[in-house]
Amino acid sequence: MFAPITLALLLFQAPAEPKLATLEGVVTHAGSQTPIRKAKVGLTAIGFDGGGSVETGDDGKFTFKDVKPGRYRITAEKSGYETTAYGAKKPGEALGQLLRVDPGAALSTVNIALPKHGVIAGKILDADSEPVQKALVLALGHFYNNGKLIRIPRGAVPVMSDDLGQFRIGQLPPGKYVVCAIPFSWVQPTPLDKDAKPTTEDASTTTCFPNVAQMNEGTPLEIKDGSEIPGIDIRLIKSRTVSVQGHITGIPQGAGSVTIINLNARNAGPMGNALNPRAIVMGGEGRFEFKNVVPGSYVMHTLPTGLGNAPFIVKSNVEIGDQPVTDLSVPAIIPFEVKAKINAEPGPELKLGSVRVVVTPADDITSAVSMGTSNPDGDLALPNIVPGRQRIAITGTPATHYVREIRVGDQVAQSDEIDVTTPATPLTISLSLAKGEIDGLARNEKGEPVPGAHIALIPEPRRAFRQRATRSDQNGGFKLQNVPPGDYYLAALDSVQPGALEDEDVVKPLLSKMKKVRVQDDSNQNFELTVLPQPESK
Repeated sequence: MFAPITLALLLFQAPAEPKLATLEGVVTHAGSQTPIRKAKVGLTAIGFDGGGSVETGDDGKFTFKDVKPGRYRITAEKSGYETTAYGAKKPGEALGQLLRVDPGAALSTVNIALPKHGVIAGKILDADSEPVQKALVLALGHFYNNGKLIRIPRGAVPVMSDDLGQFRIGQLPPGKYVVCAIPFSWVQPTPLDKDAKPTTEDASTTTCFPNVAQMNEGTPLEIKDGSEIPGIDIRLIKSRTVSVQGHITGIPQGAGSVTIINLNARNAGPMGNALNPRAIVMGGEGRFEFKNVVPGSYVMHTLPTGLGNAPFIVKSNVEIGDQPVTDLSVPAIIPFEVKAKINAEPGPELKLGSVRVVVTPADDITSAVSMGTSNPDGDLALPNIVPGRQRIAITGTPATHYVREIRVGDQVAQSDEIDVTTPATPLTISLSLAKGEIDGLARNEKGEPVPGAHIALIPEPRRAFRQRATRSDQNGGFKLQNVPPGDYYLAALDSVQPGALEDEDVVKPLLSKMKKVRVQDDSNQNFELTVLPQPESK
């Protein structure tokens, strides 16, 4: 009498779990091919929870057991080496090819080669070839930021020259660097001396190798795997400089803390914060003095402290001529708070309490930091806002959602830049579920699959937060999930510098070779792409 029940149980039993896989490989030094012991190898699942980390043995080998089927990214890291991904096409590339893991697979050649860090060393001298102590020395590498190619410090930071003028910058990954030295008088903010007299003098100023005044005129030095470049001597240029004295007007009562202000050379970008003089403003009196200022065009601004609400902010264009300035007047700006609301289509992975909004000036000269994290109802406050053009960044949204719309008051933003004029201007961010999917195969001109190809999906027209990217797996296959609806250009590229596809000068020559794609809700499309050569960067 139990036979029908038994049969029903057999018919409706849960489906069998997919067979788990095993991954094995070895981590070696890229130059010598010798194994690296105690390297940390990380396994990250794409599109689902999974992965972990293991450590290599004395033979450099590692094993991941009981791996769920899916797509993964694998990276290896070790002190003294540059973190590198499996399938990297360049030394030290952090985003290599994806690894497709099928049920029950036993992959035994998941090998990763790590390049050693390099060193640049030399001396900082003055105009008379005497050693300069306490100069800040930076190795500046190229990096894309908001579609612009800028230079930022890499390797060990900070590095100061010693009593013999010697410096040594280590922890440098392979790449090209411009090395600049900054006098200590600029690194250390100038305190106000009420009895100081206006001065004009020849003084040491920021100098880049080989003894040029501008960062963009410096000669790049190339670090290869584990290479050391000695003998990089920089003789600080002497320039005619002036002192700049003045005061900040309109400081609110009670703003008695120490404030640091910076002279950022116009068009120097974020690095102008490091390469130009600073001054200290004590208390609410607002007086300041800069020493050894090279005549030119500057933006004077406060430096963000990250310590909460700023009582006031300074950001003003100033022109410095060849004579000392004794009465420069700069107005204080009182920042305000903007209320924001995040609206979202419900989804199982959505947690509004993890969404963070960061607002920074669109000109990349940051005088204060404005950020806020939403509560579970989607409400948040953004302090330290000043009127003007701002760039908005949104983090913490799940992969299942996309930013459908940003609204400032009753105006819909057309990009990630917004105009904020008053604290009464509400900010609304709307998130929607992204259900589109694109997969396919990347091939070369011979029709052969290409592993590790860079797959780019670029919105047309350009819209913030819509661009998508991935890498092809070891079989040339790729998958883009959670794609927002809209029109796009789709392409497979041999390689591309991170952030380069936000630069219109890089993208425009490629558009005619890309495939036009329209993504609709729940659409699932498949494409075969011929891999394009690496686009040229500026």
